[in-house]
Formats: sequence, structure tokens, C-alpha cells
Amino acid sequence: MDAPPPPTTPTKTRREAAKVDWQEVSLKLSTGLTLPTFWWHPPAEHLTPVSELSSAAVLCLHGAGDVALCWAQVARRLLRDERLGGNVIVAADLRGHGGAVVEEPLDESLRLDKLIPDVLSLIKCISDRVEGEGLILVGHSLGGSVAARAAQEALKMRPPLPVRAVALLESVEGTATEALPRSIAWMQARPQSFGSLEDAIAWSLSSGMLTNPQAARENLPPRLKHTEEDGKELWSWITDVSQASSCWPHWFEGLSALFVALPMPKVLVVGSVDRMDATLEAAHMQGRFRLEVIPHPGHFIHEDRPDEVAEAIAKFLLQLKQQEAAFAKLMDRKASPSSSPSAKRQRTE
Repeated sequence: MDAPPPPTTPTKTRREAAKVDWQEVSLKLSTGLTLPTFWWHPPAEHLTPVSELSSAAVLCLHGAGDVALCWAQVARRLLRDERLGGNVIVAADLRGHGGAVVEEPLDESLRLDKLIPDVLSLIKCISDRVEGEGLILVGHSLGGSVAARAAQEALKMRPPLPVRAVALLESVEGTATEALPRSIAWMQARPQSFGSLEDAIAWSLSSGMLTNPQAARENLPPRLKHTEEDGKELWSWITDVSQASSCWPHWFEGLSALFVALPMPKVLVVGSVDRMDATLEAAHMQGRFRLEVIPHPGHFIHEDRPDEVAEAIAKFLLQLKQQEAAFAKLMDRKASPSSSPSAKRQRTE
């Protein structure tokens, strides 16, 4: 009888592979799942418990196969932007990813009807911990689709969940649908494991998955799990998205029309205007959402171009603050007795 295989070594923690400037907090959701979340907050408050923070929050959702920490470079840049006044940046591992892998088939974990309730509960958990005027949802690819759909559902709840605005990165229905066969083929063809982290990082750059060496060194390790078998080290993907290929066609179905119809400020960030579909092109011509184009041939635009993506999000947040301030000023004028018609008549008399 063959001897049992030696036990695998535990997965290395993210802190062993990442520059730690975040606070990790596990949040228990109403869906029964516990999600790892990562919080970046203003330097003056860096050691303040999360429960006592008092800024508005930006919640970042990653794409399929990725992890929360892929937002690290963008988060740091947003925090350094003094124009924003200290927003808290939060990113979470979605169900089936990173530290949120569960005992179910991946094509179950990555269904929209599983992901959206998770995010709605996540919004509630974060809004309970951060005093402010609501959350801004930011999502890349699948994360963008989930963000838009969660925003729609948040408005239907009673009371509504406090979602103020939505930003989508490289999350376009038409482009995603057209690229589906190529995306599945690419996922199935990529190496399943690597002999070292250095090999994995080198592959990510040589294959064109990423073009930013700094992002590759920091963001690829959290996507991988480390094991040791027969004396050999292996680094393999935590989430093999090819196992959930049956979910892919549904992720972006109806997304463009849904995004355009959201009754809140919204921005779309893409690497080329050619990636917009007809629905988005028509809506943009009507001024129904803000568009930011950051020329880039790849898909992971927030990792390869963190400076430009952070600036695009910052400009959107600044515009949002200006619009809300102008609206509040208008409402104050309407509510002021001195501005009412009767008050004006009294002053005239």
C-alpha cells in the first residue's frame, strides 16, 4: 500500500508577499460568508480602529481570478491626493477568491446570484463602520458588473443602502461578450503552477498579462497559493477561473443598459473608445455618464496604469463632491425663510 502523500505546507500569508500599508478586517456577512477586507485610510488616522473612522468610503471590487490587493497601488495614490479630503479605501476578496474560497464548486461561487447578495451585505457592513454620506462603488471587469448590479439592488432596498456613485473599469458588455472565446482559451492555456514566485512574476510580464513590473511583483503573489509536494515548491492559482467558464456569459449580460439607467453619478474607465459598445456610445453622446479613456492595450488597467486610474477616479470624486455641495446649497436656499416669496413681500412692504 502506498504511503500517504506528505502534508502540504500552509499557504503563505499576504503579509509575507505584500507591502503592508493596509489593515485587514474579516467581515461576517448576512449571507453566511466571512470576507477578508483591506482598509487604507488617511495617514493621520492610520492606527485608528476601523470602527471609529469617520470618512466616506470607496469600495473596490476586483475582477475574476484576482484579489482585493490588486487595488493597492490605486488605493495609495488616492490616499495621497489631498484634494479628496481623506476618503477611506476598502477592497474585498470576493466569494471564491483569495481568502474567501468556500467549500463549493467554483461555478457555484461565481454566479451573480451569489456575488451580488455578498456585496450588498458588504456595503451594509462597511456603511455601519464608516460615518459619512455613503459609499462609492468601483469595480474592474467582473467586479464592475457586480458593482453596477449591486448599486441597482441597493436602491430597491428599504431603507436603501447608501450607494452614492459607481465607477466601472474595463467592464463593457459588448467587448466582454465578443472576447469570451479568446478569454476562455487564454485561461485554459496559462500555466497551472510555477516553481517559484519569480517564475510566476516573470510569466505574468512575458505573457502580457501585466506590463507594470512593480504591480507584478506586488499583486501576483496574493493570487497564488504556496504548497510543497515531494520536496518541491509549487505556486498555483488560488482561483482557476476556467472552472467557472459556464458563468462567464451571464456576468456581463445586460450590463450596459443597466449601467446607463442607474440614477446616480457614474464613470466608465476604458483603455480605448473602441471598447465601448453601441449602447454605451449612444448614452455617452447624451451625457448620461462620465467617460475616462486611458490608452492601454491590456485588461488590467488599474494595475498597469495606477497613476492615471487614480487620477480618473479622483476627478470623478471631486466632481461628485462639487455637485453634492451645489445641490445642498440650492436646497438650503429653498428652505431658508428669507428666500421665500412671502418673506420677499414682507421686506418690500
